[in-house]
Amino acid sequence: MVRLSGTALAAAVATAVLTGMAATPGTATAGPADPSGTCRPTAGHPYPVVLLHGTMDDSSAWNVLAPNLTAAGYCVFAPSYGQDSSPLPYGGIAPIARAATEVATYIDGVLAQTGATRVDIVGHSQGGTIAEYYAKNLGQARHVHTELLLAPGTHGTTLSGLVDLADRAPAVRSAVDTAVLPAFCAACADLEVGSTFMNALDDGPIAQPGVRYAVLATRDDTTVTPAGPASFIDEPGVSNQFVQDLRPGSVAHQHLPLDPTVDQWILDQLGSGR
Repeated sequence: MVRLSGTALAAAVATAVLTGMAATPGTATAGPADPSGTCRPTAGHPYPVVLLHGTMDDSSAWNVLAPNLTAAGYCVFAPSYGQDSSPLPYGGIAPIARAATEVATYIDGVLAQTGATRVDIVGHSQGGTIAEYYAKNLGQARHVHTELLLAPGTHGTTLSGLVDLADRAPAVRSAVDTAVLPAFCAACADLEVGSTFMNALDDGPIAQPGVRYAVLATRDDTTVTPAGPASFIDEPGVSNQFVQDLRPGSVAHQHLPLDPTVDQWILDQLGSGR
């Protein structure tokens, strides 16, 4: 049996965190799905749809869903948020509270541009966590009609037990969360179960009055774990289910925004919430 020193264990946990959190970057340039600024909501689709990507990703995560929503008549916006001074060339790595403020400013712009009073938010992973934080902790529930959340880090992730392992050596957990991860991905530390950020989000009910919530997780999740309980909002009026309840088969955490069944679920949920 190989025994790791505290330093080596901290490095191993940090590497696993960064690898586990990373999504598969897309290829399109980042920016809103409606860069022309000409889309106006209709009576049939009165709420602009804001798509929030996950950790170490950008707006190109929605290259499949955004055109489908646009074709269905929605005004669609997809910001890239959470860039930082990290050497990692991705979005979604800045401290989540800061990223949520960026998203709040962006949504203010969407509302001003479209004349709408509320938005529908589709958030994947960290994007779903930000949606929850935006409505609850930033007090912006009045601006949200529906939140459709794909494997959000609602209660923080154990990263398949790695965070629990680090907790057995407090010095290791401290080194990972205060020295190692912030240099590369502050958001990754925020998403760990028991972090200051997650404790603030989970202090009291998450679902806010007047907002409709639906959560879709995957049983194959090795990033936001334990799969299901880490994501679900176990509160009255919230729909929680696995994508495998809709169709059998394996779906990885990072592939949720690209899965046809997931995209159809989003279209159905948006339609049923009109």
